[in-house]
Amino acid sequence: MLSTLLNYRLYSNDLTKSLARISQQASVQRESDYYKANIGKVKSTDDLLKNYRLYAYAMKAYGLEDQTQSVGLMRKVLESDLSDSTSFANKLVDKRYREFAAAFQFGSSTEAAIQTTAQTELLTEAYSEHRLRAAAVVAKTVDAYTAKIANVRTVSDLLDDADMFRVVAKVAGRDPDTTDKASLKALLADALTTGAASSGDAQLQELKDRFQFQADGTLPTTDPATTAQTEAARIDISATYYDEMGSGTSSQAAALKTSYVKSFLEANPTAEALAADDQVLDYILTAFGLSPGSETSAFVQNILTSRSDNQPNALSQMAQSTTGEIARKKSMTAINAAFSFNSDGTIDGSLFASGSSFSTLESAFFSNYQKADATRDKLSISTFAVRLSNMKSINDLIGRDAVFGKAAFNYILTAFDIDPTTESTSKIRQVLLSDPSDPTSYVSKLKDERYERLAAAFNFGSDGKASTQRLAQSVTNQTATGTLYTASFGTDISDAKKSLIAKDTEDYLTAVGQIRSLDDFIADKDVVAYALKAYGLEDEKISNADLRKLFTSDLSDPKSFANAKNDKRFTKLVAAFNFTTSGTIQRETEGVQSGSALLSTQNKYLLQTMETQTGESSEGARLALYFLRVAPDVTEPYGILGDKALFEVARTALGLPSGMSNMDIEAQAKILESRINFDDFQDAKKLDKFILRFSTLYDVANFSTESSPILALFGESSGANGILGIV
Repeated sequence: MLSTLLNYRLYSNDLTKSLARISQQASVQRESDYYKANIGKVKSTDDLLKNYRLYAYAMKAYGLEDQTQSVGLMRKVLESDLSDSTSFANKLVDKRYREFAAAFQFGSSTEAAIQTTAQTELLTEAYSEHRLRAAAVVAKTVDAYTAKIANVRTVSDLLDDADMFRVVAKVAGRDPDTTDKASLKALLADALTTGAASSGDAQLQELKDRFQFQADGTLPTTDPATTAQTEAARIDISATYYDEMGSGTSSQAAALKTSYVKSFLEANPTAEALAADDQVLDYILTAFGLSPGSETSAFVQNILTSRSDNQPNALSQMAQSTTGEIARKKSMTAINAAFSFNSDGTIDGSLFASGSSFSTLESAFFSNYQKADATRDKLSISTFAVRLSNMKSINDLIGRDAVFGKAAFNYILTAFDIDPTTESTSKIRQVLLSDPSDPTSYVSKLKDERYERLAAAFNFGSDGKASTQRLAQSVTNQTATGTLYTASFGTDISDAKKSLIAKDTEDYLTAVGQIRSLDDFIADKDVVAYALKAYGLEDEKISNADLRKLFTSDLSDPKSFANAKNDKRFTKLVAAFNFTTSGTIQRETEGVQSGSALLSTQNKYLLQTMETQTGESSEGARLALYFLRVAPDVTEPYGILGDKALFEVARTALGLPSGMSNMDIEAQAKILESRINFDDFQDAKKLDKFILRFSTLYDVANFSTESSPILALFGESSGANGILGIV
């Protein structure tokens, strides 16, 4: 008969090979294949509990084989809400029950959906901020224009520069991206020098007045200080460019318009000038709650010059039969009251009436200038929500609806800064059917983050129908990782540290939920550092290459990179994520057990089987292997006392009397705490040394024993139904 130590070494010296041998046994392979083929069919607690073969496999995997007949107990465990600290499984001292419950998703099983709630929220956020992002892009061009225009001496200087050419073209109503550049440059040069009088195009004709070029395309030489544009003209053309780019209601444009209007009114205090300038007119209309462009210059001029002592006038004759007419007249009355124009459009003193000023005009403008956009955006968001609730396939998303037209298509593209007027439906279809985590997919080959984000925002299968989401880490495992991260700091921490931990966790959950590929994950150092600390690997020096090998490991293969580490911290880390062996992100499994949990269950089953088979020839070796597997997770004495098998190993290794178990639990805990440095269990060499001492002392005590008292340690647990008690 081999000694406990030799039996233990036979398996532990190369756990990878040992597990490989176990996995190749016909009975083990048969049960594992059955579990893998059928667990996906389980939709409820009853489905699992009634399929004894599946249920028994899972119970054995989590070390609960002796509780297989306790169906009522296990039903309560499986139906526990693990996010609730008072739930049944969380209140059990034996954490194997919680681990068993966490391996399944009863009550929160993943279902196919075109979008999850989280994805819809991210899409809404992206759409809500699209104007800010667009304005930031426009601002870069405007800033470049501002920096360069002071050095322009000729029309060629202006049009040969890409940024200035773009601004001038857009202000002239031309698209520099779709129009032949040479012909457009010639057209603009003519407008800048001759005024394009014969064109009949107001935007082209206005170009000449915006600059100070002579007919030959140069600036006057009489005054060397003459610039291509006055400061007022530069501000005006910049603000107009914002309008042409669809960012006229941005904060940047509002600031420019305010500066321009203030200067203009100071220099041109007449009703005719005010109403004739489009920029000033739109500013005033906006300030008083009217839409820019909704009123003619002539009508506003008549309103400004309407006086109560000169009846009838334009204001007094305004209709007010309907609600709309009443509101319009109210706004026009307020405009009239804000200024002090005479009937001829001049002023006697101040431009503004008593109680009004440019400051009040400015405040009114800033209160109203984004209201129209906000209303439109709210309508677009609501419209998409209605459409989404009725979508069944990709055709419903990108096709034309009888009522809403292409509203959904336009909405999703706008959210990701893609111009819906230039994109083909066929291209967007290919994007949405692509896997952004696969480097060889259509969307990945586009090398454009906008399309990758679009693809990740929806869940379509290859058939164009709703599927499950690709998450780098399931919501359940995100929560578990956060719990482990918090626990890694211990319990004696300050409130300030708790706040930092909470902030770290919030940042992690936000970031990991938006990871689209293994490359994204490895590149995010904060996410990686958080995950490594959560799983006790923060001190390990792991290169990016090894991270890739880890997360592409096949946990069902005992020889894989992660399993070959012979350190379950690595396998637990890998199992907590949904990366496949090819480096893509696996879709969340429809049903009650995700892919990572399935692999973890199968791996645990192999370990349990190995320990059981070892126990057939050496009960001490079984105890040793069990301790090797479980001890690294034990951080305090009650973790030992709550598990009879662990306690037997610890008691034997420390040479403590068997009668110790009759002492008060607190006294036992103090003894163990004084004799064991629990941090040593995290060190493979120190743990092995502890087990070696156990093996030697175990054989001394049990060499001649004919009975097998150790079997009871695995067939029974402390307390009723294997539970120490409920906290």
